Amino acid sequence: MTTPILIVAFGAMSSAARVAYEHFDAEVRLAFPGREIVWAYTAKSLVARLQAKGEKVQLLSEAYADLKARGFRNVALLSLHLVPGEQHQGILAEDTRGLEVSYAGPLLGTPADIEAIAQCLGAELPQDRPVMVVAHGHAHEAKFNEELKALADRLGQLHPDLLMTRLEGDDAPEALDAFMGRARVAGKVHVDPFLYVAGDHVRNDILGEEEDSLKSRLGVSDFGFGAVLGERPWVRHHFIEQLRNALETA
Repeated sequence: MTTPILIVAFGAMSSAARVAYEHFDAEVRLAFPGREIVWAYTAKSLVARLQAKGEKVQLLSEAYADLKARGFRNVALLSLHLVPGEQHQGILAEDTRGLEVSYAGPLLGTPADIEAIAQCLGAELPQDRPVMVVAHGHAHEAKFNEELKALADRLGQLHPDLLMTRLEGDDAPEALDAFMGRARVAGKVHVDPFLYVAGDHVRNDILGEEEDSLKSRLGVSDFGFGAVLGERPWVRHHFIEQLRNALETA
């Protein structure tokens, strides 16, 4: 049997997130014609809610069980997570008995990945204004933020005034305050979301109308905003190449 592809994402309910996943699914099918492609999600509460509504979504454990029940013994797994953090570690810890799994991803899995992503992202950042890159981050385990810190250091070498901050686990609030001050003086800013889909964090935490949203706190009229990662062709290409490598070893 031809090795199937299993794509694992955190999961989001917004229409924009679903479109991003559907777009990536179409590109994977184009890159690997004839392969069976299945999806699973690591957000247990989300999966439970969608299953209660009758939607056909599944957890990783359920996807593994289904593949084994249908006679598959090998699978190439691509994680759409951005860092080898808690969610990705959960993927690696999942019981795979009965299946040989070849893993691909996440986006910042290796130093080479970090350099490649820094170069691609840095080339798209405007140079005429302060730039803030906003990642999710981990609130409790500093080790899960190490790749984001490495990316921040590299991006800082490519842009004259750049701050990479995290929605959770940001350990430099004074740097954020100083950046906001510089942006207000400049009267302009560009914010780039280091998030795969435009979900709740983009709609509310970054672009929301409430006074505690990032946009409101910045208070800059000339506010530029970049595309989420799932909308950037080079991000999708990077994931697909990782998947290609995994299939070669499956």
